[in-house]
Amino acid sequence: MPRPYALKMPFVALFISALLCGPGFAETARENDAWITRDAMRTATGQEIPAGAFGILTIDRPREVTLLDLRGKVGRGTVVLRSDEPETCLTLPVRFVAGDFGGDTVSGHLADPIRLTLKSRRVAKVLARGRDVVSDMYRVSGRPHPDADIVLRSGLEESFGFVINPGRNILGDVFGVELQEITCKPH
Repeated sequence: MPRPYALKMPFVALFISALLCGPGFAETARENDAWITRDAMRTATGQEIPAGAFGILTIDRPREVTLLDLRGKVGRGTVVLRSDEPETCLTLPVRFVAGDFGGDTVSGHLADPIRLTLKSRRVAKVLARGRDVVSDMYRVSGRPHPDADIVLRSGLEESFGFVINPGRNILGDVFGVELQEITCKPH
């Protein structure tokens, strides 16, 4: 016959783990993110990470091609991320591809610059590790939203799906991407 306390121990362990890892834990992480991202940061090169964001993506000269109903944009740019070190940000080169079904002709030209705000720690960590960010795996919004992981500031519409690929070329995929430290200060 089992001992009465032996049956209660798994329930006690489950209850304690629910308390430690439940919604209260998520709120603590959100409060920490708010503290870390409280100030806007300006880099020595003039780029600005807005308050409430972990980083920005900039593609200055994307190409846009339409082929009847298909429309795509491609370009190279940079991501600037907040660092754990004071007055230090991290930058890395990226390749960017986006597309949707918003085309209506056959054409190719330079498009307006693409600017994205990286609002979640999760997106910043994935990029810092040299991994791809695929828009379908995150919450993307065309306007500031408290639950958005990525906010489209300019150059893209919400209909676009996109991939952010760290590195200048395929060697970045093979050997990893090197993060560069740059100076940035609260603004």
